[in-house]
Amino acid sequence: MTALRGVIARHPISAYVVIAFAFTWVFTPLVGISVLFGLVALFGPAVAAIVVTRADGTWPELKARLTGWRQHIGWYALALGIPFAVAGTARLILTASGGNVEGFGAISAIEVVIFVLVIGEEIGWRGFLQPRLRTRWGLASAGLLTGAVWVLWHLPIYLTPDQGILGFLQFAWWVMPLAVMMGVVAEGARFSVIVATVMHGAANIATPILLPGVDRSWWLLVTGAIYAVVAVVLVLAAHRRMVHAPIPATVTTA
Repeated sequence: MTALRGVIARHPISAYVVIAFAFTWVFTPLVGISVLFGLVALFGPAVAAIVVTRADGTWPELKARLTGWRQHIGWYALALGIPFAVAGTARLILTASGGNVEGFGAISAIEVVIFVLVIGEEIGWRGFLQPRLRTRWGLASAGLLTGAVWVLWHLPIYLTPDQGILGFLQFAWWVMPLAVMMGVVAEGARFSVIVATVMHGAANIATPILLPGVDRSWWLLVTGAIYAVVAVVLVLAAHRRMVHAPIPATVTTA
């Protein structure tokens, strides 16, 4: 056990990816039996982050990010508002181009539960991985790398006939700029897991509320493009303003 802990401590990012993927991918195929297995699978990134930080002694940093909900209200406003603004803009584009959207959609009970439980992802993505990568890479690059891991973590969902490679690529188009954008907001909020969870949850529900019944391929393409524009603006603004203190050094050995 001591030897394994040493390996994890020397290669925290690699260990994190392996543990997060293994945990989630074990439960994903069982979703057909019960949706509860899918909810458990959401916690793969959290389990990985906790295991690795316990091994390399950085658990206090992760714990502080998990409990650091006292952030300026502006970060919560951005976290909740940007996804709805993006979906609203996509709705305007659709109607301006002759499309029709009737009313507003309702979200199901399971979507409300997932809004909360994506904290299982955010403990890993923005609580662990983004800040580790950020100490080595620029803000945008760290966001893109986090996004790439986030996309690949979802891969088993798309290894089905009804999804396929096209669905996977469309999802990647949507997630990558979203990850960069979330990375900027998360860094501004000192990598608060709670702020990141609000933004992740809002991104999941904004489309079914504002674009009910709209073809998934269309809204992934359009909102993904809008997220890319917003991400560029936020990254440039973050570089200009530098409103927060430097990120504490964190071991980043792969």
